[in-house]
Amino acid sequence: MPLTPDQQRAVANHLRSRAQPPQCPICGASNMVVQEEITVFSTDDEDAPPESRISVVCKYCGHVLHFSPSAIGLSLE
Repeated sequence: MPLTPDQQRAVANHLRSRAQPPQCPICGASNMVVQEEITVFSTDDEDAPPESRISVVCKYCGHVLHFSPSAIGLSLE
């Protein structure tokens, strides 16, 4: 499921409000980009729904950070 451009901006704005500028924890670069596609992780519990995460990638080294949509106030519906 892709994020809309408005949702991508909301994630970027959230990150900017918490860290100015958002920096990669690996290389320190300040060019983190919100990915369009939602990452879905399966769980070990067959009855539990898969967990959706927003991926933010460093354009310099490729390190990926995952964020909980609900924790940052983003509805995916």
